[in-house]
Amino acid sequence: MSTSQDIPSTDPRSNTLTRPRRSFWRRLGGEGLAVSIIIHIALVAVALVWVISTITDKAAKKDPETFATGAGGGNGGQKAKEFKTRLQPKNIKNLAKTNARITTKSASSTMAISSLPASAPSMALGGAAGGNSKGFGGGSGGGIGIGNGAGVGGGKNFVSMFGSKMSGGEAFGIVGTFYDFKQDKSGKPTAAMGDPLNRGAKSNGPAVVAYRKEVHEFLVDRKWSVSSLSDKYRAPDVLWAAQIFIPTVTADVGPTAYGVEKTVKPSRWIVHYKGAVKVPQTAKFRFIGMGDDFLCVKWSGRVVLDSGYEQPITGINNIYPDFGKQKFLEVHPSKLGKPLRCGPWLTMTAGQNVPLEIVIGETPGGFFSAFLLFEVADAAGKGTGLKLVRFADLPLPAEIAQGYSVIPNVDMVAKGWLFKTVKLTEVR
Repeated sequence: MSTSQDIPSTDPRSNTLTRPRRSFWRRLGGEGLAVSIIIHIALVAVALVWVISTITDKAAKKDPETFATGAGGGNGGQKAKEFKTRLQPKNIKNLAKTNARITTKSASSTMAISSLPASAPSMALGGAAGGNSKGFGGGSGGGIGIGNGAGVGGGKNFVSMFGSKMSGGEAFGIVGTFYDFKQDKSGKPTAAMGDPLNRGAKSNGPAVVAYRKEVHEFLVDRKWSVSSLSDKYRAPDVLWAAQIFIPTVTADVGPTAYGVEKTVKPSRWIVHYKGAVKVPQTAKFRFIGMGDDFLCVKWSGRVVLDSGYEQPITGINNIYPDFGKQKFLEVHPSKLGKPLRCGPWLTMTAGQNVPLEIVIGETPGGFFSAFLLFEVADAAGKGTGLKLVRFADLPLPAEIAQGYSVIPNVDMVAKGWLFKTVKLTEVR
């Protein structure tokens, strides 16, 4: 039997829908307000990005007269220096070396005091302190910069035609040290000082004689012993050179490359490169080159090249003391004002580690250049063409990547002939 509880109600009032109560936020239109706020925030963010990028672009264009050293990537790479592009052509009279013949008072000296050319060769100035060579990044950051060449990590990178200031040691070439003969280690002027900013000054005659005498003592009497230079002014930093190929630049580029342009005037200085290299192939070869004012090379303890406007070791007769005082008179033509002299033929064995030293120097000031090349002999004993001596597998600076028209027909890549630097067994 059914009860009243089993029968659904038919009272229409029992199914009446009640209107839900709206919150105060919804009654004020909160949903629309929230959407509006989000849109405005997005617009403000876009505006901020645009303003910041505009300010950054203007700051980057603020000084178009400067260029960075191309300090690549790596930690701290942004600390690379900036240098003003300040290489300006000098008076045409300064293009010529002083056409004077100065003799040394030392009766035992075998140094040649060669007459210098009446005019300089017609050539464009090579990139001062590295010029606009490409750079490549290293370390934790990528980055390819224009400026003074390749920078590799560390934040203290600098690349010039004289070498690179960077960590890595032998991986970047042979180490070069800069010495100024015009002042002692405390900065006091020596007999070689003269008046380096006035090439016509009478005091420069005795100063040049003093400089040449001390260079001769270092290279001949002291057998390249760096201890004999301990009293000379020495640049605090060294540079690692991947090659010695410096197109004609003003003589102040040397001190500038070593960061001592404020304390060293552009004359009567030398750079001494020292290291050891691994012979790439077994062959008969010889070094060829020229320095303005001189370039000397010692291979495995023997002087194998002395070439330039001055020849402090072999003299004007090209007599090599370490080869039975033989004369080596062969040359390659150039437009440098002097030919590229050839040293004696040598035999190298693949894989052999050989000590190597190079000295380049500038005497009166004005302009400077240095080139170190080699050639391999064929089966008949004849040279097979000039190649660049390279000490590290690094990109060539842009100034010399295509060679140098003043010295034609040089193989700048020298594929398969890398004289890679290795660690010296002795301490410098």
